[in-house]
Amino acid sequence: MVNISKFYFELPKKRRSKFRVKVSNACGWSYGTFYYKLNHGNFSKLERKAIFEIINGYLETNPAVVI
Repeated sequence: MVNISKFYFELPKKRRSKFRVKVSNACGWSYGTFYYKLNHGNFSKLERKAIFEIINGYLETNPAVVI
């Protein structure tokens, strides 16, 4: 299982904001909520599912990325 925080901080800086926006939109979070949950790791099961779908989509389009 991919560590969400580790995945986020290993993204290139330009991709981080796109990832944050996708996750925030999928989960209905504000900017601050994204970083709070990222730092504390307190995601619900549905939030984790949505985030992992976004991560898997990224990994499918960028197969050279190894996490």
